[in-house]
Amino acid sequence: MPRNQYAEICDFTGPFLGSHAVSQGDLTRAQLRSGPYNRLFQNVYVPRGLPLDHELRCKAAILIAPEGAVLTGCSAATVRGFPFALENDPVEFVVPERQGFHSLRGTHLRRTRLLGEDFEPWRDGRIATPLRMTLDILADTRLRRSFPRVVGQLDALLHAGCIDRETLEAYLGNRHDHGIGRARQALAFSDGRAESIPESEVRVWLRLRDIEAEPQVEVYRGTLFLGRLDLAILKAKLAIEYDGAWHLLGEQPRLDARRRALIEAEGWEFIVITKEELYADPRGMVDRVRAALNRRK
Repeated sequence: MPRNQYAEICDFTGPFLGSHAVSQGDLTRAQLRSGPYNRLFQNVYVPRGLPLDHELRCKAAILIAPEGAVLTGCSAATVRGFPFALENDPVEFVVPERQGFHSLRGTHLRRTRLLGEDFEPWRDGRIATPLRMTLDILADTRLRRSFPRVVGQLDALLHAGCIDRETLEAYLGNRHDHGIGRARQALAFSDGRAESIPESEVRVWLRLRDIEAEPQVEVYRGTLFLGRLDLAILKAKLAIEYDGAWHLLGEQPRLDARRRALIEAEGWEFIVITKEELYADPRGMVDRVRAALNRRK
């Protein structure tokens, strides 16, 4: 595994190889074990005090990744500014299909076909391009991310302009990767107008049960703007909104109540979805929306 500056220079401001620090005389084995360092992976350490987030784990894992491995999926997205991975989620790599490798604790390695345009240099290794990264987010079922969740992540990438819908459709069109059908279905369900992943998840759960809701609908009284709805079923004048934790902070509850009262005065009904309902009982959430639709027929 040829390595360059990040593996060879032990400046102790980021991840470093413990074996290299010892062989160069920068640290003794005792200092490595008992000094102010955290071990993130076998033989990879970081100074204590650094924020132990997923991006740091990616920088550490790339030092010991197999030859030719490409950082991808939610790990690559996190490095690119989309915090899809939690701190202790496995660091995701794809490895050329003919490349042998040993599993690494704390990582998720998947053998696949890689083309030259699928990756670019990053630190001591490679990172997937936004298109390849997106393919792996959508297609990798081994990590057991729900279909609504990956559509929500795709929505976020589209909304931010990280990827272009038509370019992604062309990229997926001629591929035969494992999971490509799921990736294409996710693209068909996606909508770059969505402004949060949970909002997207609610929309996808509804669509999977044949309820179509449009994101980010603006409501007016004549020319007076009353507010914007997370999701709306226009014919029924039914608004569906996700209230995350920030909706309970400061002035937000009062502002939400005022906006909803103005819109309700125009004949709309609101269904407010909580985090607990979305993630603990999505079927119950859908049933509640369907019951409201039936009432408003």
